[in-house]
Amino acid sequence: MNSHKYKLGDLAEVRPGFLTREAVRDNPEGVYRLLQIRDFNRARTEMNAADMVRISPDTRSSLCMLQTGDVLFLAKGANNFAAVVSSLPGPTLAASYFFILRPRSLIMPEYLAWFLNHEKTRAILTRLATTGAHMPIIRRAVLESIEITLPDIAVQKAIADLDRLRREEQELLSELARKQQELISAVCMTAARNAIANTILEGANA
Repeated sequence: MNSHKYKLGDLAEVRPGFLTREAVRDNPEGVYRLLQIRDFNRARTEMNAADMVRISPDTRSSLCMLQTGDVLFLAKGANNFAAVVSSLPGPTLAASYFFILRPRSLIMPEYLAWFLNHEKTRAILTRLATTGAHMPIIRRAVLESIEITLPDIAVQKAIADLDRLRREEQELLSELARKQQELISAVCMTAARNAIANTILEGANA
């Protein structure tokens, strides 16, 4: 297996998200949707387009509209993550705490997201983070300087597919655990109510 090392900045164009000048307010007539952290599911793998707020920026200058295949990277806070933009409901912007990574032909978006989410990469980014506004921040120059081990496209695809299957398995196991908890809770509540009802009946018959 042949692999090479590249700087992230050589493999993807890195752009900032949209910086709002004031608090974000939903405008039903807004031209753009604004993707925020809250629009991701708990696993950070899917976006809920229906709940995105709509905005109408005062200017279109320097706006970077998201494209399918972009990779979003959360640069602020202690829980950084990367996610591939798989589909969009219409013109969409990313909030300012995201960097938008637009991969070039050498690297698959799914592989780039996997690499950035890997615990070793996260450890490196945590070490290189600076503190601003009482939270860690990954600077653009730091992100662009991260070295990425890059195998050929076939291997990238195999790794991305394995990672997708792992995440799907985790989601299924989490759902199973949730349903088991609900079942046990319901059984226990039914048993408690039956016990109370029996006690009342026994007292009435005494």
